[in-house]
Amino acid sequence: MNSPDMNILFAQWAPTLIGGVFVFMFGACVGSFLNVLVWRLPTGQSVVTPPSRCPICGHKLGWRENLPILGWFILRGRCKACKQHISFQYPAVEFLVAALFLVTYLVLYAPLDRAGGAFFHDAASDWWRLQGFQWSWPAFIVVLIAISGLVAMTIVDAKSMLIPVEIPTGVTIIAFAGWLGQGFMPESRILRDSMPIPVASWTVTFAAVGMLLGLGVSRWLVSTGRLRHGFSDWNEFVKEGDDGSAYPHARREMLVECAFLIPGFAGAGLACVVAGLLGYTSSSVVCQPMTLLGGSMLGWLVGGGLVWGVRILGSLAFGREAMGLGDVHLQAAVGAALGWKVALLAFFVAVFIAILWAIGALILRRFATFFQREIPFGPHLAAAAILFVIARGPLVGTIDAFARGLQVAVESISGPLPEQGSTVEGKKKSVRMPPAELARPSDRR
Repeated sequence: MNSPDMNILFAQWAPTLIGGVFVFMFGACVGSFLNVLVWRLPTGQSVVTPPSRCPICGHKLGWRENLPILGWFILRGRCKACKQHISFQYPAVEFLVAALFLVTYLVLYAPLDRAGGAFFHDAASDWWRLQGFQWSWPAFIVVLIAISGLVAMTIVDAKSMLIPVEIPTGVTIIAFAGWLGQGFMPESRILRDSMPIPVASWTVTFAAVGMLLGLGVSRWLVSTGRLRHGFSDWNEFVKEGDDGSAYPHARREMLVECAFLIPGFAGAGLACVVAGLLGYTSSSVVCQPMTLLGGSMLGWLVGGGLVWGVRILGSLAFGREAMGLGDVHLQAAVGAALGWKVALLAFFVAVFIAILWAIGALILRRFATFFQREIPFGPHLAAAAILFVIARGPLVGTIDAFARGLQVAVESISGPLPEQGSTVEGKKKSVRMPPAELARPSDRR
């Protein structure tokens, strides 16, 4: 490669590489904070005070000992004061988060070959690269915070089988604020057809706001004792450490949760009526800030509603708690940050990840005790969501291939399906969209 070509290549990649270094270091610092979060939050401790210290002897860590990744190696994996072993989890989490931040940054902004047929063609919407970091940083922060929250929820859930509600709530609040702030950024009109998350019309935005306000009313009813808290007698039947199969009233408690949802649906319906009275119809285009805020709120409702629906139906069918409410909050946060389409598809991808994990654990459990532990569904949901950020193209291709294979299997049993656009009994058949098309970066209104 001659000198002019090298100069062009350097000019293209230099800003990305410099930005990548800062993103990696920022990710390592966030990973360091996550180590504090996952240690203290489940035990009810403050994540702000006291400063970082040895959990065994209480020795306050100096700035060199607190360096992300490097600090563990400087200490050679032992506390400077009491010489007790420091878990390798600390540098591992810091490096993992830093690497995820870097990969996300490169996938979204790097000057990669994104032409049709190229490996990185569907890696991310062109909106990120054309908008540039300077005009898309609120959305980028939302994605990074979502990844951080998913990593933290995975660690806590895998250890304690619980997801502290503070983590998905924080991710959701930042997602709402970030996408609203992104709406105020300068943007070319031609990029509005390739927004990173599906946008919302006036009616959908009104309905989402009404649903959220209704659920707020439900929370108020619970806090004031006007609506009973679900599973209030759990400890009478289930001992600490049990899987909950001994609890006999799961079906009854699902009725309580359905009652909790009634004000939400009432609020959504009332909001739609208000939107119609004010003249805001589904065909109306929302102003850009509300477009993105409405899309984020819709994602929160779809993600959380999907898992909550599975929880209610599964519990009614099997007579025991099918999924935890922590999974509901987790997937709601995914929808708020990444949009309702990713939340929907990530749930089904998580099922396949869980199956693959179960098969792998069955094989490897004789070699390592780690694989003998039961892993809840939350980490699989988190892994699926992160895959849609850093490996969207290959994941979409895999889903497409699976859909085509399923279609071939069905046709081999029942005969060829009607072609797209063909007529069935004199009626025009609607065009069928492949499942993975939902996850395409170009999300049009």
